[in-house]
Amino acid sequence: MRVLTFASGERGAKVALPCLVACLALLGCARTPPPLPSLAEAAKVRGDAGVRARAYLTVARGGAPGERRRAALLWGLFACEAASPRSALQAFLAAQPSGGRARLAARRLGEALSASGAATPDWWRASSASWMAPEDRERLLVTGAEARLRVGDVDGAAELARAAERGPERPVALALLAMVGGSAAAQAERRLAVEFPTRFGHLLPGHSLSGLSSTFAVSEWRRHAEAWLDAGVAAPAYTAAVRSSSALVAARAANRGRRAHNALVWAGRLDDGDPDAWIERAEAHRQIAWGDRPERRAGPFRDMLRCAQRAAGLLPISDPRRGRVRLQMAEALTELGRFDEAVGHLGDEVVRSQPRHDWVFRRLFFLRARTAASWPEAYAPSGAVSNRVRRIAEYWVGVGSRPEGTTAAGKALATSDLPDLPAHWAARNSVSGVSPPSLREGAPTVPDPPPWAGDLIDAGRVSDAIVAWRFDLEAANRRGPEWLGLLLLADMVALDEIPLLVRAEPRLVNGPWDGLHRQLLERYLPLPFRDELVDASRRAGVPPWVLAGLVRQESAWSPAARSAAGAVGLSQVLPAVAREIVGRDAGLARWLGGTGSGVDLTRPRTNLGIGATLLRRWRDSMGGSWTAALACYNAGERRVREVWERSGRRDGPEFVEAIEIPETWDYVHRVVLLAEGYRVLYWPVERPYPWT
Repeated sequence: MRVLTFASGERGAKVALPCLVACLALLGCARTPPPLPSLAEAAKVRGDAGVRARAYLTVARGGAPGERRRAALLWGLFACEAASPRSALQAFLAAQPSGGRARLAARRLGEALSASGAATPDWWRASSASWMAPEDRERLLVTGAEARLRVGDVDGAAELARAAERGPERPVALALLAMVGGSAAAQAERRLAVEFPTRFGHLLPGHSLSGLSSTFAVSEWRRHAEAWLDAGVAAPAYTAAVRSSSALVAARAANRGRRAHNALVWAGRLDDGDPDAWIERAEAHRQIAWGDRPERRAGPFRDMLRCAQRAAGLLPISDPRRGRVRLQMAEALTELGRFDEAVGHLGDEVVRSQPRHDWVFRRLFFLRARTAASWPEAYAPSGAVSNRVRRIAEYWVGVGSRPEGTTAAGKALATSDLPDLPAHWAARNSVSGVSPPSLREGAPTVPDPPPWAGDLIDAGRVSDAIVAWRFDLEAANRRGPEWLGLLLLADMVALDEIPLLVRAEPRLVNGPWDGLHRQLLERYLPLPFRDELVDASRRAGVPPWVLAGLVRQESAWSPAARSAAGAVGLSQVLPAVAREIVGRDAGLARWLGGTGSGVDLTRPRTNLGIGATLLRRWRDSMGGSWTAALACYNAGERRVREVWERSGRRDGPEFVEAIEIPETWDYVHRVVLLAEGYRVLYWPVERPYPWT
């Protein structure tokens, strides 16, 4: 027998070589696997959401290991869009998203379950997903309860709502339980009224809170009062606290509602061994002091100091209330002129986190500058205060060091590239004028989105990438240029992006502005309605950048803005005030093209014209001072005039820092800085503050 062998010789070689090549080719084909489905290929697929979901499903199940979970997230998102929540749930189980992607997945899953009319078991199955955060699970349960209630499934709605009753969605869950009826409805409505009074009317429209509260027990009245206090609503909190006979809650509510004498009565019923009794008494004496004339404040401030000292003696060293008590002592000591004692309290770390710390700190420097020229080392401006308050303190230290130190300290402030009030005040006492900020031209460097967001963007789901990315940044309390990347991706309306710009660059708020990109400052200080603003400013005789700063502070350029007091529009004008001004000023009425009865304050031209007129009238009545006019615009003329008269009717630091209304003091500083920012950006050749 012959064994099959390769032929020999020339002829054999000619026959054998092609056979060999063919065999090797066949062997090679058998060993090369077909290409795996990829994310890049899935992103190219066109069609409806169902088609695209299947494309990513293919990658999730048969793609490269490194791409499978990424593809599963997109499979789930497109399945949600196709109203296929069961498929989406499988996808998200494979993807195991976390952070912002988990929040996104939970939100889209809830929308898909609602759109598909999912039954109660489907909602239970979704809410038990291992990747879902507790707060997202609670939100999904109440969404499911709402969906089942809409289709008349009261049992399913109640079942889902009860599961969310003890979590962060408790008020909504209670409202849903009240809606489903049955034996538990009345109890749920009552708990909602007791615990969440501010949301009761919104969640249960048509239900009577007052009628229900008339049947409260004493313990319910106390919880009701605490709920109002937690929401910052003082009047009903005090009424409820009185009904509960809880002396501590009543004292707190009375202080919150500026009823200092009532607070003292209730705090007097507390045990003298209770530090809260002395804390509330100190707060009541503080309010009495500030409500009295300056020459009569010493007595209440001494009472405040005594009560705060008693509270401090009763509190353990580690008690978090010590921060509030020590700030009370510092404020009383400051107003009594005992500055060296006050500064020791203000430097304590537990005091620096208190809301009024900066206010007391700047009062200390202002009042001490009136009485002393030298500044010991202990008075060095603290790094824990805001940049504005630190600069104010540096100004007073510089003024107090005259004559030798005035020029150096003033020049340092005036040339610090931030055109705020301390810089302008310092410029008056130094040889230098205020330097405009050194802004950088060109576009700032913007970070790319995180790698995972690229998959969503490639798939055309930009809005989903924004939702997930923003949640991650907020959850981490992140500050910095990543927010610029988010803004660039979101392409938001200019006015809507201002709060996010501040997160990207905190220096926009209080400086320093040196080195900021001009584009950032322009986006922080936008100028819509420029033509209307210039016309209104020219007619009233108000510098346009001053009116721009006022509008930016009042409404952030929203024509539809409304305040709690009823003020409307760009410059936040009260309708009654607008009608009075237009009715008395025929020239303004002609300029507006209407009458007082037909004033439309949402119309930018109308609103800006009236706002500018108001500001100019207050300036004329306050001796030509723009800062006094701004203070009047915020607080009314009567309260400001008292400070103006005590300050010798002079514009400058003595007047502004003597303003004893924290909101108005802050308002004046803010508007001046904003106005100077607008001038630097849009009217750079015009005169700086004081603009005369």
